[in-house]
Amino acid sequence: MATTFVTIKSIVVKYFILVTLLQAITFFSTAQRAEQPVNKKTAFVTGALADDLQKKPVADATVSLVNVKDSSLVAFTRTDSSGRFSFSNLQPGGYRLSASHSKFHPLWKRFELAANDEALQLGNLLLKDKTVLETVTLHAQRPPVEVNGDTLEFNTESFKTKPNAVVEDMLKKMPGIEVDKDGTVTVNGKRINRVLVDGKDFFNGDPKMATRNLPADAIDKVQVFDKQSDQSAFTGIDDGNAEKTINLKLKKDRKNAAFGKISAAAGTQERYDAQLNVNKFKGEQQLSAIGMANNTNRQGFGIMDMLNFTGQSKKMMGGGMVISTNGPEDFGLPVSGINNSQGIVTTIAGGINYNDNWNKKTDVNASFFYSDLMPEITRTVNRQNILPGNNFTWTQNSNNSSNTQINRFNFSADYKIDSFNSIKLTSIIGYQKGTAITENSYESLVPGGKKLNNGYSNTANSTEGYNTNNNILYRHKFKKRSRTLSFNASMQYNDSRSNGTQNAISNFFTNGTINSRDTLNQVTKLNSLTQSYGANISYTEPLSKRSLLEFKGFYNTSPGDLDRTTFDYNKSNGKHDVRNNLLSNNFESRYNYMGGGISLRAQQKSYGYTLGANIQYAQLNSRLRDSSFTIKQHFTNLLPAANFNYNFTKMKSLRIDYYSSTRQPSASQLQPVKDLSDPLNIREGNPGLQPSFSHNLNLQFFNTNSPKQKNLFAFVNYFATTNAIVNSDIIDAGGTRVTKPVNAGGVYFINGIVDRGFSIKKLNMRFTIGGNIAYNRSVNFINLQRNNTGNLSFAPRASANYTYKEIVDINLSARIAFNRARYSLQSSLNNNFWRQTYELVANFNLPAGFTINNEFTYSVYTGRADGFNRNIKLWNAAVSRQVLKSKKGEIKIAAFDLLKQNIGVDRNVNSNFVEDIQYQALQRYFTIGFTYSLQRPLPGGPKAVIRTF
Repeated sequence: MATTFVTIKSIVVKYFILVTLLQAITFFSTAQRAEQPVNKKTAFVTGALADDLQKKPVADATVSLVNVKDSSLVAFTRTDSSGRFSFSNLQPGGYRLSASHSKFHPLWKRFELAANDEALQLGNLLLKDKTVLETVTLHAQRPPVEVNGDTLEFNTESFKTKPNAVVEDMLKKMPGIEVDKDGTVTVNGKRINRVLVDGKDFFNGDPKMATRNLPADAIDKVQVFDKQSDQSAFTGIDDGNAEKTINLKLKKDRKNAAFGKISAAAGTQERYDAQLNVNKFKGEQQLSAIGMANNTNRQGFGIMDMLNFTGQSKKMMGGGMVISTNGPEDFGLPVSGINNSQGIVTTIAGGINYNDNWNKKTDVNASFFYSDLMPEITRTVNRQNILPGNNFTWTQNSNNSSNTQINRFNFSADYKIDSFNSIKLTSIIGYQKGTAITENSYESLVPGGKKLNNGYSNTANSTEGYNTNNNILYRHKFKKRSRTLSFNASMQYNDSRSNGTQNAISNFFTNGTINSRDTLNQVTKLNSLTQSYGANISYTEPLSKRSLLEFKGFYNTSPGDLDRTTFDYNKSNGKHDVRNNLLSNNFESRYNYMGGGISLRAQQKSYGYTLGANIQYAQLNSRLRDSSFTIKQHFTNLLPAANFNYNFTKMKSLRIDYYSSTRQPSASQLQPVKDLSDPLNIREGNPGLQPSFSHNLNLQFFNTNSPKQKNLFAFVNYFATTNAIVNSDIIDAGGTRVTKPVNAGGVYFINGIVDRGFSIKKLNMRFTIGGNIAYNRSVNFINLQRNNTGNLSFAPRASANYTYKEIVDINLSARIAFNRARYSLQSSLNNNFWRQTYELVANFNLPAGFTINNEFTYSVYTGRADGFNRNIKLWNAAVSRQVLKSKKGEIKIAAFDLLKQNIGVDRNVNSNFVEDIQYQALQRYFTIGFTYSLQRPLPGGPKAVIRTF
């Protein structure tokens, strides 16, 4: 049986190699056909637009060229101040020119370029003013690209995709829009952070939920614009914090229809992958459901889902003045399932999204997520510790299996009482439970190969908890423009419980002989409850039409309780009933902060700025209930902030931001109680810790030319912290580390990013080049000696994309990451390491509905510990064919890791150690699957509008 299976796999591998050779032949023959016209004489086309009434030039109109044969977009541009436009490097053939402007009716003009034409003058083309009625038929073709104010619109009929394609496939064909391998969308170099469907949030606005689930043929228009922040929309004055957004406008026949797709695949090694996506849209009501079940490492949620569940997303939000609210202790459940690239993960997940207007005044959004993650992770770690005069290497082998279930319900309702008053309610309710079992074995060796310590640890944990986060916002506009009053109240509640067992033996050696042994056999129960209640008020007073003053005040109180009880094993009765007082405590705390601030905001035609400051008073009271230990601290901080933005043109801008923040010590950092649960790594608090203060300065430059598909993005960030909270480690001769937090100066981080994108139309190619450089300076103390750590990283990158009609789509990319780590205490451990990554993604659409997909990645690791320098070749391939009526079905045969070389390798550089990690990864398997697309109009819905081209 095993021999037969190996033979089958060998045949399949050879089959994919043969298919790849055939597709290479197809590609080169296609490329030759594609290149033939390039050798012919190209032509130059010019013209000008004017209005038909006054015969004046029409500036800033959008002019597009489409191919008569297939209505595909060839190029587009904008008219200058004289109404002129031009196109170059045009091949012989038939074209249709489209001209559009928000004040005029669209204009279409057809023309031919002969093989011997070098230039063609179209002369003055007259646009009819929209104030003059004109007979317009419903079957007229729309311009491929339109610019309405600050919104760029793509009409989807000019960007054809194959049947069953999703929105992501269509976006890749639109000029200036790029989609990375991981699904990240950028428009002219700016990342898209929110995707709306008919102006409404789709699964909390998560871009990938919409782009990777909605079918491309359901979309009528793709609109790209800068969405103002809620504060800007409320006050009427731009605060410079607009968010790049895409709105997907549905076709009329999909606004009253049910549509989606279902797919299932099964393969070798018992691999399976099933997906479901169903949408039911009726008028303003939107109902969508997604689901998945697989054991191929595809997860059902992103990092923001986890952060929303744990309340961390609120803490990560930047911009303006930042006031740390993480109080005395983060008692919540551990965040699991975020780093899902390691091991093999089985996932069951699903979600429902609901949007509706309950009446003309109330907009409602609700969603529910469920996910069940079951990762299996095997890791090998090689860690080089930094200790003057006593370096040692620590190696670990571990196996981990866990099961984490997450439920999250989101609800928001925005009620517009009248034109001056509104109330918005937002609520998040989450429930999570999980289990985890980990087996570790480790060994530490000093130079020369002698043992310093070794041992093993087996742990099992079960966790359960729920949280709720509620917020109510009242907004009032006065009759005077920009005079506003808003009041916000919030409540957070987090209750979590865990039970864990630990069995561990640690041996300590002297000259290769065991001199002591620590044994742990314990059960630990942890109950934690954290709450937060806060309110803030904001009032804005206009100084002029383009400036205002904002006054605000805030108050927050955060009580918390942590009850940790540890029991040792009782040999006399075989139970864990001996309370370990050193590892048990009942801790309560209350963290309060209050304050206020003032800021000046102004936005002129080409520039804007904000200047302001907050003053914050914070108070921390904590105590151990079963001892006399108490903590009473208070802090006062002044937090300035400023930003400046300058718009040279609509497509060229400069922005500078500065803000300050403070971070208070947590209760665990202040509490002078040792945590002995890990005998090799003991932690204790420091009651003398002071709060840290940070400065953050950002500079951003952006320049784009949409018609020519060129963009330049540059970003510089500087982050410095005074009184930074760092670790002080005391390491004894046996390798035991006692860690204590202390304050230190000299901690900073500087980072620079640049990206340049451009297209070469003759070659049907788009290029992107760029990279980033960063330097991270950190501090720690080893046996009371200061250790300054510097890590310099440099990562250039480049990519090229070639497309030919609907036949060929090839993307090549290269990334090189160089890191240089330096240590002031141990210069002998200074090291350089590299990672090189080269990728080829090739997609071919062949006759008879066949499609061939290939992804090849070559990774090279150098400068790491022995055994961790790998050259990894990862090749995925698939062949599919569309079947059934209207091509609603698709059969796909896929191969993953054809060369069976997938190995996980990672490196962590720390102020205390350099660590190389190798982990289990999903290796070669094959699947065969089927996808079915469905669409059904709902009763009473509008009939589809068919456009002819």
